[in-house]
Amino acid sequence: MSTPRSDASAASEPSPRPSSLDPRRTARATAFAVAATVIEKGGAMLLLLFIARTLGAEDFGRYAALMALVTFVQLGAEFGQEPVLVRLLAQRVRGDMQRLVDGAMAMRLAFTAVGGAVLIAVGARLLPIGAATVALAAGGLVATTGAVLRAVFRTEQRLDRLCVVALVNVTTFAAVLAIARAWQLGLAGVVAAWSMGQLGSSLTATALARRMLPVRPRWRTAVTATLARSGWALALNALLLTVTFRVGQLIVVDLLGAEQGGYLAAGSRLAEGFALVPEPLMLVLLPAFAAYDVAARGAQRALGVRVVRWLGVFALTIIVAASTAAPTLVVLLFGVRYLPAVPVLRVSIWLALLAATGSVLTNLLIARGLERVLLAANAVSSLVTIGLSLVVVPRLGFVGAAAVSLAASLLAQVLLAVFPATRADVLACVRPLGPPFVLALACVLVGMLLPGAPLATGAIVTLAFIGATVAIGALGMDDVRLLRDALGRTRRHPD
Repeated sequence: MSTPRSDASAASEPSPRPSSLDPRRTARATAFAVAATVIEKGGAMLLLLFIARTLGAEDFGRYAALMALVTFVQLGAEFGQEPVLVRLLAQRVRGDMQRLVDGAMAMRLAFTAVGGAVLIAVGARLLPIGAATVALAAGGLVATTGAVLRAVFRTEQRLDRLCVVALVNVTTFAAVLAIARAWQLGLAGVVAAWSMGQLGSSLTATALARRMLPVRPRWRTAVTATLARSGWALALNALLLTVTFRVGQLIVVDLLGAEQGGYLAAGSRLAEGFALVPEPLMLVLLPAFAAYDVAARGAQRALGVRVVRWLGVFALTIIVAASTAAPTLVVLLFGVRYLPAVPVLRVSIWLALLAATGSVLTNLLIARGLERVLLAANAVSSLVTIGLSLVVVPRLGFVGAAAVSLAASLLAQVLLAVFPATRADVLACVRPLGPPFVLALACVLVGMLLPGAPLATGAIVTLAFIGATVAIGALGMDDVRLLRDALGRTRRHPD
């Protein structure tokens, strides 16, 4: 076990050349990235199921709408910090780490305080929720300040610490949630539990980071300006993406009522849980993409092509299984009263494929400093989402809101394939997914038409899809070798 002194010294020194890296260390970091995402996102999904069953469709719809509004404000407070800070730390020179982290922490604390005040001012007016509950959510927003330290753990491949932080988050959330249910505190108790989970994770991240370097938020105008120059585009881009996924929730609650919003939340959040598959790999690959950008654009693109293919095939497997077994999944996870959410799940599950392609393309473009291209594509997509939602939701209800989100997400990636600066990368990445996509679509259509229990049908068509995918040679051992070589560059910095 390393001491605080040795960790801090290592953090301030330039990283070794790729030839001196330990492949086992990289493999360990990747395993911890997967574990951290499973704990954080998987735990959050389990708690969401508990919340849905506890509150019922109507209050669950209110909770989902409040969390959608919190997400909008939180993205503004984050201001695109983490990916930019990862890039700066990955390419840093001696002595920069402490200055960057100090400034980023102070910036995040100031921005979340302002965001919390905004949430209190507008939340109770926009949603059918009490002011006290909105204030609890605002407190949780301020408590997310420690998330800045994720960038340090990612850059230094100390992703085991992300696991600890995620475990504390989920455990604290669950413990307070159990108390809230026992005392029948309703929606306010659930929001308080979420806020305490955020506080627990920030305190834990701070304690762990102090073993590597002092954690002392200090306002540094130069650091804030540097982060803001790239971060504003990422923040606005993330906000626009959130419009695509969350504005439908707010519109449904406003036009159709909280119960209909609960059905939309159940189906779409379950699908989004499956769409989180790429996230653990992205925790490791953004520094790798950034390092490749210094050395070789061709190798960077080759890595992106392979990763999209791996994730795309895996996402398509999930899509086939979830689409055919949707009724059983919804009843098993949410209960019989949420059966109206089945069509939402069948529509939204295709977001898993767009998440597989989009996450890689986003990180590739961030590594190249093309955040503004992402911004332009997502701006168009968000405008389309708002416009179509106002037209479609009154006619097709909450299922229409899910369809609009899917169409707008697809549009954003189509636009990236049109822009000259990104066309070659996008087409190179998505072209290999053509045959697996056709196979998956055929399996889904056949599976929905076959008689029998949905779970059994889902198993049959999923196995058929896997067999067909292997038969056409969608993956190979050279893919594994390329990933291993790329991860060996994750900690490479220019001299």
